[in-house]
Formats: sequence, C-alpha cells, structure tokens
Amino acid sequence: MTEERRRATRALVLGESLIDIIVDGHTRTEVPGGSPMNLSIGLARQGIDVAFITSLGADRHADTIERRLVHEGVDVYTPRRAGRTCTATATLDDRGTPSYDFDLTWMLDHTDTPAGVPDVVHFGSLGSALQPGADQVDELVAQYRGDALVTYDPNIRPRIDPDRDAARARVDRHAALSDIVKASDEDLAYLHPELVADPADIADDVREAMIESTIARWLAAGTSLVVITRAEHGIDMATAQCKLHIPGHHPRVVDTIGGGDAFMAGLIAGLDVVGLFRATGRDTLSTLAPHILRRAGSWAQRTAEITVGRVGADSPTSVELLPRSRV
Repeated sequence: MTEERRRATRALVLGESLIDIIVDGHTRTEVPGGSPMNLSIGLARQGIDVAFITSLGADRHADTIERRLVHEGVDVYTPRRAGRTCTATATLDDRGTPSYDFDLTWMLDHTDTPAGVPDVVHFGSLGSALQPGADQVDELVAQYRGDALVTYDPNIRPRIDPDRDAARARVDRHAALSDIVKASDEDLAYLHPELVADPADIADDVREAMIESTIARWLAAGTSLVVITRAEHGIDMATAQCKLHIPGHHPRVVDTIGGGDAFMAGLIAGLDVVGLFRATGRDTLSTLAPHILRRAGSWAQRTAEITVGRVGADSPTSVELLPRSRV
C-alpha cells in the first residue's frame, strides 16, 4: 500500500455551524450543531481527516462551537469573526422529531482555505441555500470538483426554502454537480409541489414513483450514486448499473437530530474503505458491485441508528460501530 493510501482521507466540508437550542417539553438545551458541522464531527470520529469551512460570529456561541470542533479533531477555516453566531431552535414532538426555527446569517467572504487537494468535498443543507454564502459555496465546489469527489445532501428546511419550485431547481442543479447525492424521502416530498409535504400522507405507489423518478433524473444529470433514506422503510441506492433496497429497522429513538448527517458520515466512511475518493473514483463509483453498495449502505444505516438513540447529534465512532455492524 502506498503512502498516499495509508494517510487518512482528507474531507473538505462546506457549510454552516450553529447552536442547536433543543426544546423538549420544559427542558431547554444548547449544543453546537448544524448539518455540515455534525457531518464533520461524524467523519472525524470514523477516522477521516476533516477540514471544515464555515462562518462564526464574535460571541460565546462561536467559542463553544470552535472548542467542540477542535476537541473532535476538525480543522476549522472561517472568515474574520463578526456579528452573532447562527442558532436553530429545534422543538421536539412526542416522537422526538424536531421542527425548526432559525436565526441565521451566512457568508464566506475572505475565507482562508486548506492547502492541498482534498479527496472528497461535501456541501448542502442551509449553506447551499442561504445567500450570500450559497454562491460562495458554489464557487468553492467548482474550485475543487476537478480533483475531488463531490458529495451533496440537500437537507431541505421549508422555513428557509418557502418556494418549492425554486428549491427543486436548485437541488437539481447541485445534484448534477455531485458524484454522490443523499436525500431523505421528506426532502423529495417537499421538492414535488404536486404532492403533500408530509411523506406519511403519500400513498405507497406514489411514494415509489416519486423516488424512482428522482433517482432517474439525478442519474441522467450526471450523479454517479443516489441514496434515498426512508426512515423505518429502509434505504434505496442506485447507480446507472445497479439498484438495491436495504430494509429498515426499528431502533430505539430518543430524537432524530443529526440522524441524516450521521448517515452521510457513515456512507462516506464506508465508501472510503474501497478507496473511491478523488475524481479518479467517479467511473468506479458508477460501476460498484451490489455487495459493495450494500456494505456501505448498511454501515451508514447503523451509524444513523446509533445516533438517533442518543440525545442530539452524537455520532458514533468506528469502534462503536464494529461489534454490531452488518457489513
């Protein structure tokens, strides 16, 4: 094995970091969060070398976020601190499912970037939707895409994306720039204005048609691997040559905060095992054998299951995953 392959995969994550204010009945808890930040920590816990480009305010919340990232071994790159740090208030229902209210400003002007070429670049969530920072994220993706594999998770938030048609156009554009796209069935339901927003209200045949049409559209646009998460209904994975379904489970759920981010971290870490990253992995990704896809998907699924069984976005390490993994 060459020195190049012995080193940890270098992941570059682009997006927001914020303080999650979790309201559960009469209990209020403040913890660092944000989808790209959760992903960065999840990757670091699975042995990936991570650089995170984000924006922080000039306040105690920013100090809390930076301490957390440094503690987890994530390298942080930001513009000069100014203003206040973003917050997301997550109010949990009786199933542990959050609804969100946001206090956000997002820009990445005059940001230093890591030296060298990353193996994989990840973007999505609020950072790819909220201006003016979204345009700056697009510029960074374009800068690295020639050399790095690109992963994308739209992670739609209706309060940030009230125009569903505009959201769908943006997500389709970003999917076409990405090698791997992970989305939830909730994301897809919101991106189809002809449907109700709650996946629970969609008939099974309509749900399947929605998922199949989205997968076909994104693969035709150039995405190499599309992964759709469906909570207890399992996971759909598709390349141009292979489609498979991994059945769902019924894990103990404390709350679902960070579950999708943990899944994405597990998927990237699982695919890293077969050495797919950098742009040279694009053709290989499109022709992966079903058993390799299933192993990576099962690893990601287990990563998410452990996370939703804990309070907040507390992704597991690789060591925690090994005893009960299905890979």
